[in-house]
Amino acid sequence: MTTKALRRALCLVVMLCVAMSAGAVLKEKNLKSTLSVLRAELETSFGEQRQNMARYAAYNQQQHKQMISLMQRSDQIALMLYSQKQDFTFDMTYACHEATELYREFSKRRMPYDRIMKRMDAEIARYQYLMETLGNIPPSLKMQQDIKNGKAKGPKYILDKNGKQRQLPFMLDEAGQADRKACLAYATALCRNLTNMRASVQKDNEHYQRISQRLKKVNDYAMQRYNEIQHNIFVNGDQNYFEIIGSMPMSYHNAKADVSEKYNTEKVKSVNGTERQVYSQWRGPIVMGLSLFVLFYIIVAALLSNVLVRWLVPRRFRTDNFMKKKVCLILFVAMFIFAVSVMVARSFMYHNFFLMASKLLIEYAWLLCAIFFSLLVRLTGTQIKSGFRIYTPIMLMSFIVITFRIVFIPNNLVALIFPPILLLFTLWQWNVITRHNDNIPRSDIFYTWISLLIMTFSTASAWYGYVLLSVQVLIWWMFQLSCIQTITCVYDMLGVYERRWLSHRIHSEKEAEKARKGSLLSVITVSHGAHINVTWFYDFIYMALVPVLSVFSVLLSIWWAANVFDLTDTVWKIFRFDFLNVTGVVQLSILKLVMVGSQFFVFRYLNYLIKSLYHKYHRSKIVVNGKPNFTLANNIIAICCWGLYAIIAIKMLKIPSTAISVISAGLATGVGFAMKDLLENFFYGISLMTGRVRVGDFIECDGIRGKVDSITYQSTQVLTADGCVIAFLNSSLFSKNFKNITKNHSYEMVKVPVGVAYGSNVEEVRRMLVAAVKTQARKSADGRDVIDLKKPVSVVFDEFGDNSVNLFVTYWVLVEEKFGMTGQVKEAIYNTLNEHHIEIPFPQRDIHIIN
Repeated sequence: MTTKALRRALCLVVMLCVAMSAGAVLKEKNLKSTLSVLRAELETSFGEQRQNMARYAAYNQQQHKQMISLMQRSDQIALMLYSQKQDFTFDMTYACHEATELYREFSKRRMPYDRIMKRMDAEIARYQYLMETLGNIPPSLKMQQDIKNGKAKGPKYILDKNGKQRQLPFMLDEAGQADRKACLAYATALCRNLTNMRASVQKDNEHYQRISQRLKKVNDYAMQRYNEIQHNIFVNGDQNYFEIIGSMPMSYHNAKADVSEKYNTEKVKSVNGTERQVYSQWRGPIVMGLSLFVLFYIIVAALLSNVLVRWLVPRRFRTDNFMKKKVCLILFVAMFIFAVSVMVARSFMYHNFFLMASKLLIEYAWLLCAIFFSLLVRLTGTQIKSGFRIYTPIMLMSFIVITFRIVFIPNNLVALIFPPILLLFTLWQWNVITRHNDNIPRSDIFYTWISLLIMTFSTASAWYGYVLLSVQVLIWWMFQLSCIQTITCVYDMLGVYERRWLSHRIHSEKEAEKARKGSLLSVITVSHGAHINVTWFYDFIYMALVPVLSVFSVLLSIWWAANVFDLTDTVWKIFRFDFLNVTGVVQLSILKLVMVGSQFFVFRYLNYLIKSLYHKYHRSKIVVNGKPNFTLANNIIAICCWGLYAIIAIKMLKIPSTAISVISAGLATGVGFAMKDLLENFFYGISLMTGRVRVGDFIECDGIRGKVDSITYQSTQVLTADGCVIAFLNSSLFSKNFKNITKNHSYEMVKVPVGVAYGSNVEEVRRMLVAAVKTQARKSADGRDVIDLKKPVSVVFDEFGDNSVNLFVTYWVLVEEKFGMTGQVKEAIYNTLNEHHIEIPFPQRDIHIIN
């Protein structure tokens, strides 16, 4: 029974139930009106039911045919499953897959017969109560029958004031009795039809239950075989290849016998000695036909690819770089055409072997397309040949493995020929790595070494006896390599898009040109937050989407590889198996860990996005030199995002809130006193973040002067002028008086002491020194004035010294430029005084010698 037929039958039953519910009335002005309306409603319901019953009869007949087809299909799969030999692992896995897939599909689309019959029972009871009520309305049907038979007499009329006969008020008149009779007939017919339909549904339910039990039995047997196959692949293994070599004649004989049994045409001799051949869709001629089919489509794809690349590509695109990539491009187009053409041809196939084989070939062709496209995008013309050659061994080895799966090669033959073939391909991989790894990007060098490591592990496993394990590992790496190549290609394309197009939207033409040449990429990436309205989608792909796909690609590759060998059920169970299951504490599985890990990238992007949007569109009231104080906002956003991530992770890992509460309560008592200082620093940190100190401020505390590098909930880190990093506890900044030099502005007044000889013209010296200081004015790297000339540069008379007239030169300088600028100003003052022959006297002392 197909899904479509089941859905139609279910929809029809629902329609019938809806139509049955239509025969309803509300409170009319009297009983007579109610019966009249009910008659009309029941008549309409009866007409609709007759039409739906006719449709149901047709659907029911089709349903029975589909059910018979399902029974035959289940019997066919059961025969296929029970007849498989243990030595033919590929055959056994295919049969188990078909059995479990049929049972899963059957269970997923299970017909709700119990719910349908329950609803029908309710409708039948409703109509029975309706018939009973109609029959008891006075004069009841029993009273009418007794009066008619003379068994009872009852007053039907009374005399009014004028002496005329009138009917009793609680008796139905002739029209009401006629409506009641019609309502009773329709209700009886509707109830009878419902009863018959329920009996039909009950019969279908019995057949359905028998099929379900049969499929469950087959599924249980398939799962048992799956467990044995899994155990043989990962635990038991087989005899190692050295033992096979030692008993080569017997191994060869067994492999030859299996091949003959597997691929030769089945011949059966009857009792009378005649011989007849039994045709099978899975024997040798069909395999040969598939080979010719694949060869034909490959030739057609190659010819079309040559035509498209050689003749249809415009001449302006045929650069030297293009011509160097031409071979790889032809292969990519050929694989693409082959995959599409086989997909189209597959839609017209009905042969089971061709359907299975074409599906695997299509998957393999798309994998090659992914690898070829990645090489074409990422590698230059001088690198493309080397890139193609280093991936050729693993691609051909994967094709051999998939061929083994397509033809269902026997285990004995795999164990005989696969280890030496794998050894040769591993040596080939080593050879191409040593010859071509100097001419490929770093990422591909890493991938090729991983490929060699995987092939070495597979070779060792195959020679040690775990041949099927090595086959599984190889095909997994092929899928994983395709995913890795695709992800690497996406990142490279994002980099190209960023340098060539995105940089022009968020930077000047000069910076964009540098970015296009590859010298400004890091600057552009850092500045994305300032242009979040332009770069948000790019950042989403770069920071969240591609990393999440990278994490899931590991599980997806394992699942794809298992699907090739019909082991998806086993792999899915492994993914969902709780390898750490402490009741009421935590439940860990591979799937849960991957989902929690992938969500890390999503919340990292959300944290970045919300902060960037807040920085761009929020006008902070605390602004110093054009730099708003976002420290507190950044921390609040981070706490909200990562707190939500932690809550979701706790829910996904099945960590109960009660366990967290118990642990928290136990820790609260034990570490309460120890956390006193931590909590104190935490609240002081929040107070600092509100505006007292911001990142970038210059502060001075305990004689230490430096720039605030970061403010956390426990400490404030200060970067001193000599490059040291000093951390102050937040509580210490509150308990001590610290000086925020850049709280109001970024300038600090500097006083430079100068002494000139007595007799110097102080006013003339003042003009010279002010001019000398102003000559040192310049712009900082961020465009600000190093010396703020808006505030006066002054020379103040300080005191009459012992040896000189002492002055102070005062000016306002950027705090971060203070040390360098102070030295330059002092040098300028010295040079100016020397140029104007103004003496800077030495300290003098009179020495009196007493004889």
